[in-house]
Amino acid sequence: MNKRFLTTTLALTIGFSTVGMVQPTVHPIEVEAATTNALNNAQAVNAKADQLIQTGKSLIGKATYSNSEYKATYPYKFSCASFLMYIFEKNGVDLATYNEDYMLQQGTSVNRNQLQKGDLLFFKSKKTGTDPDHVGMYIGDNKMIHMADSQQNIVISDLNSKPYYTDNYVGARRVLPTLLSANPATKGDKIVESAYSYKDKVTMGTTNSEQSLRFTGPGFVEYVYRKSGVNLGTTNLKEQMNLGTTVSRANLKKGDLIFFNSVAGSQTPSLVAIYAGDQRIMIPSSSGITTRVLFVDYYNQHYITAKRVTSDNSTTAPAPNPGPSTPSTTADKIISAASNLSSKAKFGYSYDESSLTFTSAGFTYYVFKQQGIDLKDKLASRQALVGTKVEKAQLQKGDLIFFSTNNGGKDITQTGIYLGNNQFISMTTNNVVKQSLTSTWANQNYVTARRVL
Repeated sequence: MNKRFLTTTLALTIGFSTVGMVQPTVHPIEVEAATTNALNNAQAVNAKADQLIQTGKSLIGKATYSNSEYKATYPYKFSCASFLMYIFEKNGVDLATYNEDYMLQQGTSVNRNQLQKGDLLFFKSKKTGTDPDHVGMYIGDNKMIHMADSQQNIVISDLNSKPYYTDNYVGARRVLPTLLSANPATKGDKIVESAYSYKDKVTMGTTNSEQSLRFTGPGFVEYVYRKSGVNLGTTNLKEQMNLGTTVSRANLKKGDLIFFNSVAGSQTPSLVAIYAGDQRIMIPSSSGITTRVLFVDYYNQHYITAKRVTSDNSTTAPAPNPGPSTPSTTADKIISAASNLSSKAKFGYSYDESSLTFTSAGFTYYVFKQQGIDLKDKLASRQALVGTKVEKAQLQKGDLIFFSTNNGGKDITQTGIYLGNNQFISMTTNNVVKQSLTSTWANQNYVTARRVL
């Protein structure tokens, strides 16, 4: 079940509030075919899934349900989400979260008839709210293993055995192989693996000592990158933020550095994190080396920038600071690409680049993809989680705008691209059209906007 109580028990002690975390909107009918990471082979993924299943089964009869306590050692106590977090972590796969609503935003969507071992399954029985309130792991043969409740504890259930599993099913996410290293491992993979290997070995402090493995936050980052063949050349936080090339939040890759402030809006960094892939970050701070997901409100409010200091070379020196980025140039290219599709692309309930057939979110995904920007999903509700939130009064060209389609202005089912001058372009059932943001329909259905440039 959805365990906000665990936030108190497990949350990082880096000075942020856990109240008001970003919540995803759940639309069971929005299903995207899962993609396969070509850099990982099926054999490795299957082996990892078997390890997860074995660990989960080994806790049957030993672990008990708790919605107020978490114990990773005997006597084991888990919620449904912390149970999965534990078995993944024990097998070297870090979900970086103990909340099922954040788990729902990892990996890729997968149809129910295409489930594979290791997929995460989500359910929602509560009539209020939009978050899933239960999660389990698929183990094959139409079965899942899960921490069910205080009466059953950990059980293996057939997905057709009870109306609960059929009537309350929300969807599934495939986190294998996206949470695994590529094969062969990339430079980013090696950096992340190195950082994880030191997670329980280093001590955080105000000075840096390699001999005793005691570091400041930026000192730890410099050490890990140097050990991986990337010479940052500084243990100063502000200097590290000036290294490499600026990367948009929507285009993050493993090994990128992300900088946060302590005062929202400030350009002075107070924290550096290592991007570990699929919205996960590793944070060296006074509380140690911890992992979290970027969905938390704190990171949206205090995010400054991200820097890429690696390349395809085995050893990479930091590139000189390129100066401020020019998002307006990219925005103009995006708008031009979208406008050029007005007479070519057509609406359809699929994603087909060869015939230029798209849903509204498929259209924005394709347009941004042509400019090298990955929106992560072809679903409007999922695209509304990338980038940073923008107020309607502060929209800029190239911002993504999200709408409902029921005049409710709440559930996100439609997306468009802001053109400036209160105009936007989007794929509709009438194909690609430009519309006014001040129209009655837009006013009634506007939900939010995100900046990914």
